[in-house]
Amino acid sequence: MARIFISYSRKDEAFGRRLATSLSQMGADVWIDLEDIPVGMKWSSAIQEGLDTANILIVIISPESMASRNVEDEWQYYLDNRKPVIPILLRPAKIHFQLSRIQYIDFQRQDYDLALRQLFAELSRKGVHLTPTMPMPAPSTAYLPTPHQYPQPVAPRSQPRARSLWPIAVGLVIALVGIFCALAVVIIPNLRPVSTPANGGTVAAAPTTAPTNPPAIQATDTPPLVNTPIPLGWPGNPVLTNASWSSVTQSFNGIDMVLVPVGCFTMGSTQEQVNAALDQQEQGLGQRTPALPEDETPTTLFCIDKPFWLDRTEVTNRQFGSYGVFPGENDPRTNVTWYDAELHCEAWGGRLPTEAEWEYAARGPDNLLYPWGNQFDGSRLNYCDASCEFNWRDTAYNDGFAKVAPVGSYPSGASWVGALDMAGNVWEWTSSIYRFPYPYRADDGRENLGDINAKRTLRGGTWNWIASETRTTARDDYAESQQAYTSSDWYGFRCARDFQAGDIASTSVTAAISQNVAFTVRVTSDYANLRTGPGTNYPATATALKNETLTAAGQASGEGTNGESVTWYLVAYNQQNVWISQEVVQITTNIPPPPTLAGGGCIDNCS
Repeated sequence: MARIFISYSRKDEAFGRRLATSLSQMGADVWIDLEDIPVGMKWSSAIQEGLDTANILIVIISPESMASRNVEDEWQYYLDNRKPVIPILLRPAKIHFQLSRIQYIDFQRQDYDLALRQLFAELSRKGVHLTPTMPMPAPSTAYLPTPHQYPQPVAPRSQPRARSLWPIAVGLVIALVGIFCALAVVIIPNLRPVSTPANGGTVAAAPTTAPTNPPAIQATDTPPLVNTPIPLGWPGNPVLTNASWSSVTQSFNGIDMVLVPVGCFTMGSTQEQVNAALDQQEQGLGQRTPALPEDETPTTLFCIDKPFWLDRTEVTNRQFGSYGVFPGENDPRTNVTWYDAELHCEAWGGRLPTEAEWEYAARGPDNLLYPWGNQFDGSRLNYCDASCEFNWRDTAYNDGFAKVAPVGSYPSGASWVGALDMAGNVWEWTSSIYRFPYPYRADDGRENLGDINAKRTLRGGTWNWIASETRTTARDDYAESQQAYTSSDWYGFRCARDFQAGDIASTSVTAAISQNVAFTVRVTSDYANLRTGPGTNYPATATALKNETLTAAGQASGEGTNGESVTWYLVAYNQQNVWISQEVVQITTNIPPPPTLAGGGCIDNCS
């Protein structure tokens, strides 16, 4: 597979992360200096290796990148070696004359997803064939480069025409618009998403049949194509800042869990942060112990590419079904080994979080030092304060808890996703084998759950320890074979759960029904997004193709493409109960009796 090198200025780092994530999710092998420079390797040597091993370079254009000698050296090296370069316009800038001759992709004045689709097409023309992770919106000619301060576009090379699905007359009209639009028409059929059933086959388009016994409700003959943006936090639209995310909580088997969205963060601590932690440690212990924070280096950009659920609080005695040292029902379950913690999570349909997942849920894209911010505040957590019995207690704060506190006792210490007690109370087991130094790599054996003798990583700090060890980056490690520590009253845990299609809708799919119906609908647009709830504000979990016929069992009102209220139909699709908009279907046939939903059970009158 071709490798893509992304060249950018440091001011454009957030956009560079987002673009790298989007391309990676489409299957690209992306080189970006945020995460691809090995430990101990000189920066210049790493850049040279990245340039040599990549096949195509994307340069992000902004005033800062055009003023950067490093960025110029990178794209100039590619031009000198006759390797392809794709400029991306992020902000207006005075462009070097050599770049101004190359057609660019306009991310400044276009919607991100639309510009990404154009980049997808340009990469395809240059031999980089990716797989879109979402229905790609149609190209637009609404935004054309202006002569001043922008790279001048050149006409793309002619390409063999794919078999068009348009009538000849329409093709003649489109030809008059220009080469760009003609190419757009060619590309659209090839980007149409394919829905795959559970058995791995491809869903074929159902033949069109004339409707019989038409119902009273009539759908529009030519509904518009739905081009809905990906919801924030789903693959293709990562969360870029903590403040942009609103906490989502849902109960599974009576356990509240918070949703952790897709996004990137810097894992670990810089040397400056390590030094600050040592200063903080000296205040608490009266000495500096470098071994404590130095296992947090070096920093690495890490991206969470799939959303997941995390327990809102640590697992309690009541949830575990037995007591540790501390007897309260809502006290965290302590004195539990890593192996027992993993078994408990599996029994509840979950797992222990990885070390990377835990840190991301605690600090977020803002890379906070504590779940609530970058300044320590002893009122937001349970650590060894004035109530603690140990010599290193911090007398500046006193929460009244000498040992553990009931879970959720510090709501002001919640992390950006709504998780509580991520700092203090008890160290929390993760699934990861402890390794030092970084970077964290999930595929290097550290997620081997079968190795019960390896040291596992704990996170979050504890009720009887110092403030510096409650930072979001702090790590601890113990092994099952260390018998003195396998059941410590310092240790607890919380569970994670993979996000599954229909999770958010599971509490509202049938509750949202305003009227039971019984008819079939036929998809009339090229594709239709199937959602977890009635409205474009719900995530899309599947896609139906043109002419597919679906059975509707209920209907409800919800937000349409342009924000107006439209009717949505509840249908069963690939063993899921999902919703489809009236904008993209036509009602075809009444079918008595009422249908059975996926998973069994009728909506009404199922005698």
